[in-house]
Amino acid sequence: MNLIRKKVSFAIMAAAIVTVCLCGVFSKAHAGIIPYSVIAPHEYQLPVGDEIPKDGINLLLSYNTWRDEGKAWDGESGARSLFANINKFVHIFKIDGLDKCGFLWEGVLGFGHLQMKNNTSETGMIDGQTGLVAWHKPTKNWTNVLEYWLYLPIGSDNLSGHSWNHSIAYMTNYHIGNFTFDGDVGYKFMGDYKNNGVEAEQGNVFFANAVFAYKVMSQLEPFFKVDYQTTESGRDKTTGVKTSGQSELALGLGNQFKISDRLNLALWYEKGITGRNTTKTNAGYARFIWTF
Repeated sequence: MNLIRKKVSFAIMAAAIVTVCLCGVFSKAHAGIIPYSVIAPHEYQLPVGDEIPKDGINLLLSYNTWRDEGKAWDGESGARSLFANINKFVHIFKIDGLDKCGFLWEGVLGFGHLQMKNNTSETGMIDGQTGLVAWHKPTKNWTNVLEYWLYLPIGSDNLSGHSWNHSIAYMTNYHIGNFTFDGDVGYKFMGDYKNNGVEAEQGNVFFANAVFAYKVMSQLEPFFKVDYQTTESGRDKTTGVKTSGQSELALGLGNQFKISDRLNLALWYEKGITGRNTTKTNAGYARFIWTF
């Protein structure tokens, strides 16, 4: 039973690595990266029409975070720290005749390293993701985006969420002069967790994120972030015990750097302000965008 508990604990934390926030099947508060908290300025400032070449645009985005997982809003945290590297390949394309629209396909692979308080650790591949995105630009300064994600339970055994999940999100970008706003709201439909004879219903997740940035120069674009998530309650299908929901509100400060015409870097620090039944966000983030 202890081995099963350990595997479930690792898997719940691993699910959080791929931007899922869950409450654990057991009594400890578990790791939870707020969904889409990895976004930074200009995330949804997407091209349309002649801005997209005939062969499309390829991007590689690398999201990296190190989190101190030692403190929880309620109960005891089982983890000490978490590092996650999430890499997203994006292909942007257009459809002739839809001059104010754009489309993309994206795929995600990455790995995580989770350090537990009992001095054990896990390192391996996290669950993959793939998705489709479409957007419309009613004015030159405003973009409206719709996104669908499919989450694939293909990660390393102890770092997989062991469930098929889906999410939908509305995102938007508005920029005027040197000011840029990026924001989103979304809902994640969680499948049942199944592994080693343990089965659990997982609560669905609502999330919202906002980034406010002001560009002073190429190397100086400070920004402020607000990230929020709330997770519905679930149920351990083996015992019938209901699990509590969770939520967290976090704020962040950072800076966007334009390294070259093809490479951008954003760095920021984020801290949880209030929450329940999850670990307290205390994390550093780095996002790279490479155009090729």
